[in-house]
Amino acid sequence: MQDFRNLKVWQRAHDLALLTYKLTADFPREETFGLRHSLRKTAVDIPAYIAEGAAKANDTEFAASVNYALSLAKRLEYYALMALDLEFIEAANYGPFSAEIIEVQKMLAGFKRRLQ
Repeated sequence: MQDFRNLKVWQRAHDLALLTYKLTADFPREETFGLRHSLRKTAVDIPAYIAEGAAKANDTEFAASVNYALSLAKRLEYYALMALDLEFIEAANYGPFSAEIIEVQKMLAGFKRRLQ
């Protein structure tokens, strides 16, 4: 078992979750339990699955948790695109947000390969 806070992939995913909260703060009120909630929950679940995986008995089980975090990162990518299309996120903010999501996806994929 390792301290998940020392993992660079967890740190980056955590920062992505914080960024998601900032970018969704001004969403329309009717989206409180809609897309805003989906974005926030998905973004928080990514580092949460990494943290959970760090407590697994072996690297194979840890890799499964990381793989699920990767699938959540892909879901987050779609939700961000939907928010852009609905004009809840400005294009100027979407570009860096999308790039950060993709960077976390790459880090998760690389970390999963290392664990397998």
